[in-house]
Amino acid sequence: MGAICGSIVLFAINFNQNYRLSYVPPPMASYIVLASLEVLGAFCALLLVPFANVHREVMCIRSYDFLDARIEAYEMLYMFRDRWILVLIPLFLVSNFFYTYQWTLVNGAIFNLRTRAFNSIIYWTSQILAAFAISFLHDYKHLPRRWRGTISLVIVTMLTCIVWGCSLAYQLVHLDSPLTSRADAATDSLIDFTQFKRSGIPTTLFFSMGVVAALWQSLAYWLIGTISEDSAMIARYAGFHKSIQSMGAMVAWQLEAQSVSFMVQIIVNWSLVVAALPPTLYFTLNIKNERQEKYPMNFIDIA
Repeated sequence: MGAICGSIVLFAINFNQNYRLSYVPPPMASYIVLASLEVLGAFCALLLVPFANVHREVMCIRSYDFLDARIEAYEMLYMFRDRWILVLIPLFLVSNFFYTYQWTLVNGAIFNLRTRAFNSIIYWTSQILAAFAISFLHDYKHLPRRWRGTISLVIVTMLTCIVWGCSLAYQLVHLDSPLTSRADAATDSLIDFTQFKRSGIPTTLFFSMGVVAALWQSLAYWLIGTISEDSAMIARYAGFHKSIQSMGAMVAWQLEAQSVSFMVQIIVNWSLVVAALPPTLYFTLNIKNERQEKYPMNFIDIA
């Protein structure tokens, strides 16, 4: 929701920019507004109620003693003994890797400035809708958890292949030059959202990319949640997920910085996505169908 609000602000600020030029740098007001919103969000954290004052009538709230840095570091190292979290590393790595291709080499290379902001609204809206839709499957208690995970993975795999296949087809026609040639684009070559005949297909494709990205993220977090009932352990695993995710994004941005061609970019992205599927399937097929409160892990073997 925050991303949608930020995109609306950018769309409003850039709406009257000269969108007929091939490239228009974002105005300074865009950076000022975004920075102000981030500062406001940081101060909102000061309004959080102390944990001791939180009361719930319908659920049990369990508090934990704070761990010092030494114990927390040991727990993080101990995490690497769990082979199941290591199996998910390919899934974590690719879950943000394709953002560079989607935002820089698709949204940035095809559309003008105000339409990029408009597409940003569409993209994050699609993520909300997709995450909400897949949550019904993940939370459907009448199906065993292993079945839920397997069905979710099948859905993600099918939609991913469809979207990347459509992306390749569109790229072969419209994006067959290296990134560095974008600066040489002719006037009016970039698409504006008011040009419905030109913007319809790529905008729909970008919407679909948002759907697939949300499904990947939702599956990753749901699978992490099946590993253990210990919220402290899950928090460490989620942090590990974000670190691997950021590492993948760092590599992807470096590919873009080196002006790697569009074709190489899509091959790398699609290959990594496909490579992440077998270990994710192995993980999914080993999920226990019932939760086990007695043991910290929900898997058949944690050695």
